[in-house]
Amino acid sequence: MASVPLTPGAAAPAVPGSIITAACFLVLGAAAQVVASILGWIHALSPERAVVLQRQLDTGDSTLSLEGLRNAGVITVVLAGICTVLAYLLFAFFMTKGRSWARTATAVLFVLTLSQLVGIVFPGGYTTIVQIIAGAAAVVLSRRPASRQYFDTMKAIRAESRLSSAG
Repeated sequence: MASVPLTPGAAAPAVPGSIITAACFLVLGAAAQVVASILGWIHALSPERAVVLQRQLDTGDSTLSLEGLRNAGVITVVLAGICTVLAYLLFAFFMTKGRSWARTATAVLFVLTLSQLVGIVFPGGYTTIVQIIAGAAAVVLSRRPASRQYFDTMKAIRAESRLSSAG
């Protein structure tokens, strides 16, 4: 890590444009997830999905009902969507606050999003493509030199703040 000279009581630097743009890409990823969740919800309640679920029930020794399976699908889609949207928004927020863990978590989220390419179905798959592009852009922008310097500076400011409040 490069040494960052600080003066006592130094103000936090302005958030670099690359970080602001990365955060905007993460918000775009969250919006794409909202659309994906709505499409998933519609699919979970579709007659086509009901036929598939009924076939599964007919071939297995299950005590589950069609309605129970459909409800489980809707709950899964909604909860996964909420968690993913919150992750995108939290990572964007904390990235703009200079938290290095947020850019690492963004990279992990991007890799997890890549796994959605397996079995991608269109038109719903377009939201996955948007999330992959937005995630890749956010990861790249958060690793640019100005971004790295911002994260290093913010880390040093937090460390100095902790030292001055402890002493």
